[in-house]
Amino acid sequence: MEASIKADAAKVENLEKRSADREVLLGKVEKERDDAMAELAKAREENKKTVAELAQARDEGKKVAEDLAQARGETEELKKRADELKQQAEELKQQTEELEQSSAQVLAAGFDAALEQVACQYSELDLSKVSICNEVVDGKIVPSED
Repeated sequence: MEASIKADAAKVENLEKRSADREVLLGKVEKERDDAMAELAKAREENKKTVAELAQARDEGKKVAEDLAQARGETEELKKRADELKQQAEELKQQTEELEQSSAQVLAAGFDAALEQVACQYSELDLSKVSICNEVVDGKIVPSED
């Protein structure tokens, strides 16, 4: 019996050692679990921040896209306006050229009418050298240098 008690005592001692080892192991596992939970909580907080930053970036991206669309629209309007102004400038240039031509014709007609009147009034005068394109230099009629 004593041998049986010694054997049982050895078994109990072995079980107590195994139990102590398991307690140590359980403590390590619980610490690792607690550390993992803390890391998970930290990761969740970082994830919340990242989600918030992403939402903000999306909002800013939408605003930039809206601003870009508006700028493109304004650019198109400005291009149209520039084309209109260019066309108006061309029309004004053409009108100016027509006015210059018309003015030259009126001036030439007026000069011819005045010349006819002088010829009528003073028929004895030689007006053959008188021209709208000539000028008087040192008391003589000479072709204009223009």
